[in-house]
Amino acid sequence: VDIIRKHEQKLAWWVSEKDRGQADAVNKGFAKASGKYCGWLNSDDLYLPGAVSGAVALLEQNPHAGFVYGDVKSIDEAGRVTHIMRYGHWNLDNLMGFDIIGQPGVFFRSDLFRDVGGLDLNYHYLLDHHLWLRFASAAGMQYSAKIWAAARFHSAAKNVANAANFGDEALQLAQWMSTSPLFA
Repeated sequence: VDIIRKHEQKLAWWVSEKDRGQADAVNKGFAKASGKYCGWLNSDDLYLPGAVSGAVALLEQNPHAGFVYGDVKSIDEAGRVTHIMRYGHWNLDNLMGFDIIGQPGVFFRSDLFRDVGGLDLNYHYLLDHHLWLRFASAAGMQYSAKIWAAARFHSAAKNVANAANFGDEALQLAQWMSTSPLFA
């Protein structure tokens, strides 16, 4: 909150209040968003130069695509690259097989986010993958082989500190896919 207050004159809106977790907080932010295209960064992640303009261009060139995605660098606490997460020209089947797209490398049409109901508050670890599945069941997806973002991995990051919880949520997600009319 201190950092936000330091920069609040540059912000259109912000809030700090009790919520039901990351999905709820992100949904609140998107409820205030007015742009045609969206994406989001978690506190430790960053966009690389040209990411936003590249994503907008790809969305403009591919009207069938509801979302686009680029590769993502894994970085440590000091910002050193430890890995590059490279994806491919995937589709819904890939996502259903748990090919995971790093959240900071994804940009999407705002109306698609609203159409699918935003992030599901029942997910805390695979909330983004659950969203990508719903996106891909409703619209096309387009890959850019460019590196658009960096995701920071460190001992306090949710994806490291709570890694054991991802398995249970993956089972929850698999069960949802097996019963959802989206995948019948």
